[in-house]
Amino acid sequence: MGADSNRVLNRKRAVDGYAFPAIVLMGLLVRIFVLWRIAGSPLASDSTDYREMASLLLGGGPFVPYWPPGLSLYLVPFLAAGAGDGILRASMLLWWLLFCFGFLRMAGDLRVRRELSLALLVIFTLAPAMIHFSLEPMTQMPAAALLLWAVSGAVRCLKGAGWGEALLMGASLGALSLVRPSAVPLLIAIPFQVALRRREWGRPAMAVVLGLAMVFAWIVKEHQLSGQWTLNNSNGINLYYSNNPWTPLYRTWYFGSHAKPGTEEIHEFPQYERVIARVDSLPEKDRGDEFKRLAVAYVLRRPDLFALRTVNRVRCFWGFDIFTAANLRRSVQGRRWFPVAFAMDAACYLAIAGFAFFWIAATPGALWRRWESWLLVGTVVLYAFPYWVTMSHPTYHFPVIAPLALLGAMACELARSSGAATRWRGWTALVVLALIQVEWMFYLSQS
Repeated sequence: MGADSNRVLNRKRAVDGYAFPAIVLMGLLVRIFVLWRIAGSPLASDSTDYREMASLLLGGGPFVPYWPPGLSLYLVPFLAAGAGDGILRASMLLWWLLFCFGFLRMAGDLRVRRELSLALLVIFTLAPAMIHFSLEPMTQMPAAALLLWAVSGAVRCLKGAGWGEALLMGASLGALSLVRPSAVPLLIAIPFQVALRRREWGRPAMAVVLGLAMVFAWIVKEHQLSGQWTLNNSNGINLYYSNNPWTPLYRTWYFGSHAKPGTEEIHEFPQYERVIARVDSLPEKDRGDEFKRLAVAYVLRRPDLFALRTVNRVRCFWGFDIFTAANLRRSVQGRRWFPVAFAMDAACYLAIAGFAFFWIAATPGALWRRWESWLLVGTVVLYAFPYWVTMSHPTYHFPVIAPLALLGAMACELARSSGAATRWRGWTALVVLALIQVEWMFYLSQS
């Protein structure tokens, strides 16, 4: 019997050993096929802006950087080598591979069963949004990968790992802050939590110093380019887009994607149009501060509407992904794939978020006696918070879905090992998640 058990165990280990490479290979083949199909299509949405910023950086002349620098700095060597749009898209596969390895690494750090982590990874691999952001030069995939590696480094530091993991944590958080400046608070908060629990400040302090050095190096470069001491110039206008007298109460992303200067749509908001025209007449480097001043003044004048919009933004943040489907719908060639992408993204997101919401709610209090749970919750909340007070949209939740899924997997493992789960709480959480989707669908149907 012992020999038979060993053979079964060895066979299971062999299958597990092949499963991850098979998932990665499957994902690569799917992405290479999609890359071949879209080879003739120009870059879409924000991708063109990141490519343009990379071209300006390559040129070396002065300009005012509107977008965060991280992704554009990554694209610079490819543009310097003469890469076209196809190569720029292919270069994003590296971030997807880093995401896959980071996800499995962190699942091991949290002692999640390998088969469960691989099942979650399969869903991530096949979700249309994941495929899209693996092939489009946008910040979602780099942010998701860097966040996983940063938190994994923190978990290992909390378990007593050496300087290598501390440096990995700091470098990942520094790079994440350059890709998404809204993540800067994590650069302080995650190492601080490590220091607080370990009661050892050397390694966490070095992580913060490394991350801040990366951020400050760019700020010095920004000062050379534009005369500003800042990371980028879009934060003020984003705050105003989502906090002005004409911002919809639920669709707070509206002015970030609609009613732009030069469109017919903006004429429906003549007072808003006049404000935008006035601020746009200022020197470019002064516009962000003026937009920020206007937004703060409005919030102080109407804190009730700010609070209502914020509650709505929190719910909207947890809607299912539509970015990929919306891009397909606008494309003549891709329009026929719109219903498939829409349904698959909704199904993949609800499978992962539903799993996480259910088990986090259903698992007994033992989940909250594990320090890893508070690290993951703090990471998700701190990352999401800037979007909860500015523009909220489901596309912004992309980087935190993997940590959320791993927290759900931890909760599932605890419930399974203890045999205790308050399932009515889990079903209640699922109902709440479902109602968020119903509301999200209602507002989608109105737009």
